Amino acid sequence: MVNAIAALTLGCAALAWLVWRGFFTPVGSFGSWAMFSHIGAYRATLSDTAHDGRPVCPWDYELRQDVFRSAASLQSLVLYLAEEHGMSVAGDGVVLVPFESIRIAVRNGGVVRA
Repeated sequence: MVNAIAALTLGCAALAWLVWRGFFTPVGSFGSWAMFSHIGAYRATLSDTAHDGRPVCPWDYELRQDVFRSAASLQSLVLYLAEEHGMSVAGDGVVLVPFESIRIAVRNGGVVRA
C-alpha cells in the first residue's frame, strides 16, 4: 500500500514537472509545447488619422474565426491598411501572452510598447 502511494505521488510529481516544463521551455527544445507557449491575443482601439479620425475595426479586415493573434499580426494589419487602403492608423491596446499582458501603442505605422 505504501509503495503504491509513493509510486502515485512520484508519478503525479513527474507529470506536473513535465507540464510546467512544457509551458516554459523555448520552442524547439525537448519537452516544449509550441502550441501553448506562443498563444497570444491582442485588443486594440484603432482610428484612421489620415482622414477623419474615424474608428477602424480590425474585424473588417481579418477573419472573424481567428481570435488569437499576435503583435506581429497587428503590425501586419497596420501595414496592410497603410499600403492597400491608404489609412494611417493610430491607437492603443494590450497584447496578452502566457502569464503576462503588455500595453502597446500604434504610432507612425508601427506597434510599440506603451
